[in-house]
Amino acid sequence: MRERFVYFMHKGERIVGTLHIPDRMPAPAVIFCHGFDGNRIGDHRFWVYLGRELCKRGFIVLRFDFRGCGESDGSSESVTISGEMSDLKAAISWLQDKVEILEDRIGVVGHSLGGVVAILTAAEDERIKAVCTISSPSSTKIHENAVKNILKVNIEEFMEKGYLDLPSGGRVWRNFMVDALKHDILGSVAKISPRPILIVHGTEDEIVPVSHAEELFDRAGEPKEKLLVQGANHSFNQWDKYWLVVDHVARWLEENLR
Repeated sequence: MRERFVYFMHKGERIVGTLHIPDRMPAPAVIFCHGFDGNRIGDHRFWVYLGRELCKRGFIVLRFDFRGCGESDGSSESVTISGEMSDLKAAISWLQDKVEILEDRIGVVGHSLGGVVAILTAAEDERIKAVCTISSPSSTKIHENAVKNILKVNIEEFMEKGYLDLPSGGRVWRNFMVDALKHDILGSVAKISPRPILIVHGTEDEIVPVSHAEELFDRAGEPKEKLLVQGANHSFNQWDKYWLVVDHVARWLEENLR
């Protein structure tokens, strides 16, 4: 197995990633989509460990930073769901062009907002053959609700100001909110079938309530599977719960892409 730094250009900006390469090629491929204000490493190295485990099991894995995030070009002001969908499609095209993958076996795993991007993109792009969401919302209205109920900011004030500083040190911009409200996640998840979907969520998710996972599962077509991890929070930062997710996701991908 090998890991190497990679990058590709999209809309005049450099997208940076890490490619995990198994010993046997060509191989099925999995692409990771990180969450809002995140990167390809993830909280407590979420994506690193999952990428290495999948690579051990024979998958090519690409984890990359969306434009405006991590090491990729672009500013946080330009980050939108539509832009990240475009980045994901560009990542698939780059893999197909540059790496020995089995083109009919491409899966996407997305955490939080990355899960939204995975669902919306899969509804449009048949190249994605399997989708796994982790801690993902069923409606982009959750972002508007977070501004009002969690950050305690009047939505009209936020839209007039044009941005909002987050406790993490990041910043969410008006462009993101305007674009987010255009997307129908539940309508899109229903379009993925007959391709398989796995929906993973922690029962104690403090950011996206577990009810969102139930809504996604109810609207998804077959084949579908749901994993609710008892006591787990949004980022699965308890070691045993995280590795439960890693093992389950890896086995599900083996069943559906191998």
